Amino acid sequence: MSQKIKNILFDLGGVIISLNKQEALNRFTAIGFPNIEDYLGEFRQEGIFLEYEEGKISPEGFYKEFRKLCGNDNIAAEDIDNGWLGFLAGIPPYKFELLKELRKKYKVYLLSNTNPSVIKWASSEAFSPEGLPIQAYFDKCYLSFEIGHAKPDREIFDFILADSGMIPSETLFLDDGKANIEIGKEIGFETCLVDQTEDLRKVFTDRDLL
Repeated sequence: MSQKIKNILFDLGGVIISLNKQEALNRFTAIGFPNIEDYLGEFRQEGIFLEYEEGKISPEGFYKEFRKLCGNDNIAAEDIDNGWLGFLAGIPPYKFELLKELRKKYKVYLLSNTNPSVIKWASSEAFSPEGLPIQAYFDKCYLSFEIGHAKPDREIFDFILADSGMIPSETLFLDDGKANIEIGKEIGFETCLVDQTEDLRKVFTDRDLL
């Protein structure tokens, strides 16, 4: 594999960032959102939460609909954003070094189902110990809310292939969602289903990519 791989395509949550869905559920429940479990999935959201991640509603539109569903017009935008950030349990420091090492040999891309509330944080100096934003660690970041589609929809993959020029057979795609990996295989990517509890470096050493 090492001879043909030229690109690495990473998911964000569950691959780069460790996830804690329960903390997000707790935070949204604490500010009054009813039945939050019906909206938040492990790999893809539902209702207004999915619309937000697909860019179908703006941050202001999301906050408005969120407040309406809670029956409370006084919930602060910062508290709603903080609910989203509950998903994020941190990034093991070695992953920043891994990304820098990989970029010496490969084109390194990000493909994430995400939203402006999360990316506002990720685009700040709070993202990394070096005070660098997420964009500093990838050749390009492909974000669902900017593209208008979310994984595992085929359209989001078609978009990144057309935009980047990457060839699927020359690309290793890492994701923690089985449905995303399945569509990746259909498209022709080399794939790896990631378990966030395992050392990500092993994915690359086992394949002679480092």
